[in-house]
Amino acid sequence: MTNNSKAEQQIRDMVSRYVNAVRAKDISRIADLYTDDVVAFDAILALQFKGKAAYIEHWHTCMGYASGDMHFEVHQLNVSANEQLAFSHSVNLCGCTNEQGEMQSSWMRCTQCWKHTTDGWKIVHEHFSAPFDVASGQAIFNLQP
Repeated sequence: MTNNSKAEQQIRDMVSRYVNAVRAKDISRIADLYTDDVVAFDAILALQFKGKAAYIEHWHTCMGYASGDMHFEVHQLNVSANEQLAFSHSVNLCGCTNEQGEMQSSWMRCTQCWKHTTDGWKIVHEHFSAPFDVASGQAIFNLQP
């Protein structure tokens, strides 16, 4: 295994850890994945989040919307990495069950930039988004990959 393919596998493993932490709604495990100076562009509530503390506060807010079981899947994961930096992108199906037990989810786009630190791989930048209709200005949540 080359160093790049080893690093790519490590990122795939980190994405699996990410998925498991989100599904478990374990914010401390989610927080462990980010650098202190992460910059995040999330799909809701703010243009950007600067720093782990601000982004984790946002995670708490988001998890507050997820009253039922969390649903989170990563599809079409693509990883490019060397020994120091890595980039991953995917389309993710995310949502939760509502009070009636019905799954409410939509597809989102995700890009993560990773840096190898003394504490292992950490996310330095994350971007979640949904496409939008220019004419109406509304997000489009019913698209399929």
